[in-house]
Amino acid sequence: MSFIESIFCCSSDDSTDSLNQRNNHNNNNNNNTNIRSKQQQEQQNLNNNSITQQPSKIKTQFAKTSIPNNEIVNGKRQGSNQNKMKSQSQSQSQSQSLKPDVKIYEATDSTIDTNDENNGKDLNSSDYENSKIDKHENDYSSNEEDNEEEEDDDDDDEIEEDDPLDDFFDLTKLQPGQSHAESGWLLDPPINKLKGRKCLILDLDETLVHSSFKYLRQADFVIPVDIDNQIHNVYVIKRPGVDEFMKRVGEIYEVVVFTASVSRYGDPLLDALDIHESIHHRLFRDSCYNYQNNYIKNLSQIGRPLNEIIILDNSPASYLFHPQHAIPISSWFSDAHDNELLDILPFLEDLAKDNVEDIGVVLDINL
Repeated sequence: MSFIESIFCCSSDDSTDSLNQRNNHNNNNNNNTNIRSKQQQEQQNLNNNSITQQPSKIKTQFAKTSIPNNEIVNGKRQGSNQNKMKSQSQSQSQSQSLKPDVKIYEATDSTIDTNDENNGKDLNSSDYENSKIDKHENDYSSNEEDNEEEEDDDDDDEIEEDDPLDDFFDLTKLQPGQSHAESGWLLDPPINKLKGRKCLILDLDETLVHSSFKYLRQADFVIPVDIDNQIHNVYVIKRPGVDEFMKRVGEIYEVVVFTASVSRYGDPLLDALDIHESIHHRLFRDSCYNYQNNYIKNLSQIGRPLNEIIILDNSPASYLFHPQHAIPISSWFSDAHDNELLDILPFLEDLAKDNVEDIGVVLDINL
């Protein structure tokens, strides 16, 4: 049933009541609609007012935050500076217009220099003081260097007075404590049998023999040596061919065994080694020339003509002063197949001949 049909189907009283209720309901609806329309109109008026007022607010905000294009140069605001420059130029022009009689002089190089100097003295007084201090320090350091040079010169003079360099260059002069013969040389004059022979100086250890404090099964002989009141056995091995070598050189040379070892070891060893009595002289450590804590075999002190002296040694330091008179030989320890002594023997036989006048000329490798 529809709403209209329901109304007609009711009684009159009910209908009238219902009609009254319906009219009241309609009146309420009309009131509600009027209220809503008023509210909508008020809201519309508010919106219109906000719309009309918003552009002015936006303009004022933009005016506060915006910067003209001509005031931005390289990301910096230049408007204030330009205004200042304009005001300065205007003030200058006004001052010039107020004082037309003032003469303007152009600056010259001399005036610029003097002004710069004055400004430098005023503004850079600390630099000026620092430069004075640096100059004073340089003068002080130069004076110190001069004093040091003078002290070095004095020291050099003292060294020249006390330095035994002259003794060094005079290789024939004996050192204090150096052992020598009655003649003032390391050797006495040769006996008649040996006159006319050249002098052959031989090293001992690692040249003719090898010695060790350790037990050596193949030792040729054992030498007891007294060291600090204790007897130590020294085991000695002879270099291959040493007996034949010693026999032959003893026949054609004046043979000198010159060793840096001590005599209490060298003497008994040479007694056992010299089975052919080929060794004519023995020199030991006390006859060496001490140079920079090295034991040098100084051939200039032997007491024989230097052009007739040959040294055979495994250590080049031993003949440091006379390398042009040396025949090098390798150090030997235990090689049973070594033949260097026998290989050198023919060469020594040639040097022993009378036609060889100067050994140094023949053996000097620099020639």
